[in-house]
Amino acid sequence: MPRLSQDKDLPVAITNLKLCSALKNCGVTGVADAFDKSSADHLYVYDDGNLGNTDWNDIEPVFVGKCLVATNPNNITISLLPLDNRILTGSSVIVGGVCDGMLLTEKEMCLIEFKTNVTSSSYQTIIQRANEAIGQLWHTFDGIIKPRCAAQTKDVEQILSVDFYVVFDKDLEVIGVNSELMDLQIQFLMDNNHPLYFDNGKTFQ
Repeated sequence: MPRLSQDKDLPVAITNLKLCSALKNCGVTGVADAFDKSSADHLYVYDDGNLGNTDWNDIEPVFVGKCLVATNPNNITISLLPLDNRILTGSSVIVGGVCDGMLLTEKEMCLIEFKTNVTSSSYQTIIQRANEAIGQLWHTFDGIIKPRCAAQTKDVEQILSVDFYVVFDKDLEVIGVNSELMDLQIQFLMDNNHPLYFDNGKTFQ
């Protein structure tokens, strides 16, 4: 689908981190050509099976249960960076796993992994895919983005608050797994000093 924004100027959120240079030659598409930006009230972010990467829309789709809904009450500029299969594809880069996408503002970095193709509501399946997602999210940040920004003299954690989202299908009936997911969130926070959410919505301030 076409970009939500026809304005190709790089957002401050991207230039502040020197992301174009930091992630140069990491994938088939550079940051400057892959990003999109919007200041819409609501943005519906999803994993597009046809495109093979993360995309978004400012109109609620019929499959909203498979989206991360970004609520933007102050109409700030939010940038979408499709990471997996676009910005991050190099074989040496993706070893260890890559998450699907990133939402970025001047204050926040939100890394997202979609597990919306999970159809089994079995406890074992959900926890397995949750742990898989955690590995992909953390490697993308700690193994790729953070060190490459540091090489450009940009300390991501000094500039932005960083959080991580795993998105399951909201309509998936998950029974008896919430306490285990909460334990994973607590462990992630203790290990990495950043919050992890199993949720389908985030409000940007």
